[in-house]
Amino acid sequence: MSKKNFSKFIVYLIVIIHVCIVIFPFIWLIYSSMKTNSEFFSSVWKLPSHLNFDNYIKAWGEGALGIYSINSILVTLVSVFITVIIANLAGYALVAYKVKWSSAIVFTLIAVMAIPSYTTLVPLSTSLKSVGLLNTRMGLILPTIAFNIPMSIFIMRGFFITVPKELIEAARIDGAGELKIFFKIMLPLAKSASFTTAIINVIWVWNDFLFPLVIINDPKLKTLPIGLRDFVGQHVTNYPVMLAAILISALPALLIYILFQKQVIGGLMGSAVKG
Repeated sequence: MSKKNFSKFIVYLIVIIHVCIVIFPFIWLIYSSMKTNSEFFSSVWKLPSHLNFDNYIKAWGEGALGIYSINSILVTLVSVFITVIIANLAGYALVAYKVKWSSAIVFTLIAVMAIPSYTTLVPLSTSLKSVGLLNTRMGLILPTIAFNIPMSIFIMRGFFITVPKELIEAARIDGAGELKIFFKIMLPLAKSASFTTAIINVIWVWNDFLFPLVIINDPKLKTLPIGLRDFVGQHVTNYPVMLAAILISALPALLIYILFQKQVIGGLMGSAVKG
């Protein structure tokens, strides 16, 4: 075997091993969710004796996944919509208006993205409690928007940098106001970047566990990630039903990523290169 072929073999072997490591837990999750509880405890690796979809029915009906799904959808849609609007406005402003502190603002956005969200949980919960927003949907939506805004602005700024400045100048010469330039010209051009930003935020918000865990206590307001804890019993846990609930919870975000992974990766890479 030549040195070149051996190098290719090593690369392919590493890729195959990596794919197996990534894919196998998902495959295990699928077939384990179709077992009975006794089959699961007899052998966690063995395939089920027959396909059993009752666990999914139990997870959806008895586990209140329907309520949790509605809460997750509401929080996701509202927070993502507001985040994308703000990101468009701020991203365009940072490119179109060269003010004294533009560079400092961009640097601040990068610095904020480096702050772990868990370091703010105590002051955040205290602040929300003081204004009466703790254990409310709005109390969950506002911090979600705040922590997703920096990356979203960074992505949209990366797009607006690519728009020729002559286009903006020509519109101004023709007598178009700033709002008209933004809503009639720039916003339609930014549809693709806005869609990418929205997809990334949907995945983030849908899978968020930390903020709902700290902010939400009311069972009627729980989102899917924290609602999954209800499937863990104090003495006995029906693991196949819990695995079915996990799969139901993860499926929307997984499908969105599979369908729009090019936009997600392209948006992140584009903002990094152009930013």
